[in-house]
Amino acid sequence: MGKAETEKIRTITDEYRQYKIKFIQFVKLCELVISQERLQEIYVQHADEGVMELIVMDTSILVRFGILLTPDNTPLGRIDFLNHHANDNEPIYSLFFNQVGNILESVSDSFSNRQIHDEHDVPYVLHRFLQQYLRTLRMPEPSKDKKE
Repeated sequence: MGKAETEKIRTITDEYRQYKIKFIQFVKLCELVISQERLQEIYVQHADEGVMELIVMDTSILVRFGILLTPDNTPLGRIDFLNHHANDNEPIYSLFFNQVGNILESVSDSFSNRQIHDEHDVPYVLHRFLQQYLRTLRMPEPSKDKKE
């Protein structure tokens, strides 16, 4: 393997590490905000370097870190909130962040003044997630066989 390829590998892994450090900071801030605010229907079940499991209103939510490349090959961090026990791999809510930690609502966003490693912005992220989570909850359809 040539020196150029080795440098490309090193660059990719270094970028990944930088994004992952920001995710770890986000996880620690989530734990802090949830405990300080005494949010009774949300608590951290488990957290490690790549995932966090929340219990939200009696549902296990997996918060997973990843990285992706935009069409112009710019790396972005990605955080997905998934229903841990659902068969659907579609995230309930996803957010992205750039190299300095600015929160982006989509891959095409280019600016945000909110940061993933700012304890004042973590409640914003939790609120946005909860809005999406509540939208996924469906009321059961009324039974059509119901006799009056």
